[in-house]
Amino acid sequence: MGLPSGCSHPSFTSHARGLLTSLVTLLLHQLGSAQLRVVGPGHSVTATVGQDVVLSCHLSPQRDGRSLEVRWIRDKFSETVHHYRNGEDLYGEQMEAYAGRTELARDGLSAGSLDLRITGLRPSDDGQYVCTVRDADAYSEAIVELEVSAPFFHNAQPWMVALALVLVLLAVSIGLGVYLFRKQGKLAAQGWSAGRCSAGTRVGVVWG
Repeated sequence: MGLPSGCSHPSFTSHARGLLTSLVTLLLHQLGSAQLRVVGPGHSVTATVGQDVVLSCHLSPQRDGRSLEVRWIRDKFSETVHHYRNGEDLYGEQMEAYAGRTELARDGLSAGSLDLRITGLRPSDDGQYVCTVRDADAYSEAIVELEVSAPFFHNAQPWMVALALVLVLLAVSIGLGVYLFRKQGKLAAQGWSAGRCSAGTRVGVVWG
C-alpha cells in the first residue's frame, strides 16, 4: 500500500536530517581551520648580543587570541621557549636557557598578535623559532628566523668590515714604522757620540 501524496517516510527524513547536520558540522570545522592561520614577519629578525628582541607573529584574519594555546619552540631542539594557555603563562616545560627571559606580549593578544619578547640576547639564541597556535579544532604554525650578531659587526656591510681591517693594519704599520725610525735615530746618535769620544781620546794621546 503506497503512502499518501505529500507524506515522506519517517526513516528517510531522519537520515536526511542527520546527513545535513554532518555536512554543516564538517563545513564549520573546515571554516574554523581555515580561519586559524599564523603568519610570521616574512624576513629574518636581526639583533645584537645583550639587546632585547621581539619575534613577531599574528593570526590572519585577525581574531582574538586570548582563548588559544600559543607555544613558541626552538626549531632545532623542538623544545619550549614560551607556553601560553587559558590566559596564563606556563613555565613547566620551558627550556632552562630561557628562564626569566621571555614574555608573550599581552597588549596585542586580543587583536591576534602573538609577539614573543626575549631579553638579554645570547649567541646561543641565534636560529629558527616556531610560533604554534592551537584550539579545539585546528592547528597552525609559522617560522621566524633570528640572527644574533656581535655588537661590533651588527648591521655592518662586508665592505665596512674590510675597510675597518685595512685601517687597523695601516695604523699598525705606521706605528711600527715610527717606532723603528726612532730606534734607528737613537742608535745613530749613540754611534756618533761614541765616535766623537774615541776621536778626542786619540788627540789627547798625540798631544801628550
